[in-house]
Amino acid sequence: MTLYDNIKKFEGCFFGIRKHEDYFILDLNIPNHWTYEGLVDKEKVATKVNKNESSYMLVSFYCLDTSENVKFLEEEVVRVLKINKDEEEKNRLLQEKQKELEILFQSKKLEELKSINFNIPTSEPFKPKFDKISENGTTNKGASVAQPTTKQGTKGDK
Repeated sequence: MTLYDNIKKFEGCFFGIRKHEDYFILDLNIPNHWTYEGLVDKEKVATKVNKNESSYMLVSFYCLDTSENVKFLEEEVVRVLKINKDEEEKNRLLQEKQKELEILFQSKKLEELKSINFNIPTSEPFKPKFDKISENGTTNKGASVAQPTTKQGTKGDK
């Protein structure tokens, strides 16, 4: 694979590659709303935000400069980019489908709308997910609002 092909993997985000002492560093410009924290293995890949602008941030992904570690870094970064691009596409698609539904609801009579069925197979009832702040102040994204516990509640008035 050529250098061009390797850089092309980071299409639209690539900023640079560099070495510093014993580290291999891959710099990417990514949109501010993208996430990377919690998506990379912190044991092998570290990150640092070098610049934070209104619409993008320059993030360095780095690891020890060995062939094995650099290959792992590349795989992790490609996976992070894919996760974020997929999420953007899902959000774009959701907005498109919401607009289509809005047009449908505006153009149909109430009785016709009542007969619309969305056959979405699910094995679990819908439970909305919210960001939950843990006791140490960090956010657990997607955690259920109610968490199981073994603690017994206080006795109320009966």
